[in-house]
Amino acid sequence: MKKGISDANFIPDLGTDKFLEAASKAGYEGVELNLREQGGDITTEMSGAKARKLVHLAEHYRIEIASLTTGLLNDFPLSSNDPSVRQKGMYIGEKLIDFASEMGVEIVQMTPGVTYAGTPYQISYERAKEAFMELGDKAAAAGITIGIENVCKKFLASPLEFNNFLNDINHQSVQVYFDNGNALATGYPEHYVNMLGDRFVSMHVKDFRLSVGDFVPIMEGDTNWPAMMSALNDIPYEGYLIATPPYPYPNCHYRHMEKFSQDLTTILNLIKINEKGETDTV
Repeated sequence: MKKGISDANFIPDLGTDKFLEAASKAGYEGVELNLREQGGDITTEMSGAKARKLVHLAEHYRIEIASLTTGLLNDFPLSSNDPSVRQKGMYIGEKLIDFASEMGVEIVQMTPGVTYAGTPYQISYERAKEAFMELGDKAAAAGITIGIENVCKKFLASPLEFNNFLNDINHQSVQVYFDNGNALATGYPEHYVNMLGDRFVSMHVKDFRLSVGDFVPIMEGDTNWPAMMSALNDIPYEGYLIATPPYPYPNCHYRHMEKFSQDLTTILNLIKINEKGETDTV
């Protein structure tokens, strides 16, 4: 497994250049970059020249752009009741694929959608399914894989339902982008690993504290890290662990990047501890 970090909550304070430099110095092998409406280098209006500049910057700092993502599909969900909102969501998804192709990035992360109190669940399900079947065709033509993330939006809230959703889409270019913190908010991360692990293309890493019902940094919540890392190792999962800060930090960005790198090293070392039959309380 490889260490990575998302630029979420670091951009635009640092700027992509400084973010890439800091990530490289902190020992990450890869980064995940976000498509934003404003406040960063990657927007829907980004030119091919700017996309290539970001690739050259990453190469300069000897770090991989492991994946592209966006939070915009939470604002423009593919399951929305409003056709114009769904259309904007499709446009954003297509832009992600286009940029990934331009930049030589193999994975894009997308959220599946949300449910609405006044809309039958199955309608939201069908809308999202149809959208990903179409996006999957575009991704396949570009040599890109879409990783759908398990989210806390009252949608696809169990590993069994998530698995059925992927089976219904039935597209080789549509797989799983696992988030252990989101999984703990709705169930148990190990259950997702056991059922969907061979479909994992990447992974967001954070934690969730059950007593307060909120996300927290790695190892500050209730994730059973030894069990989850052992389950990942058994697959075996060999992709990225992308640290995702659970909230913005107004100061000391470099310190936080170093801390997340150290935390990822700690949970990766649990695999060695498990293999030796030792115990560790994390």
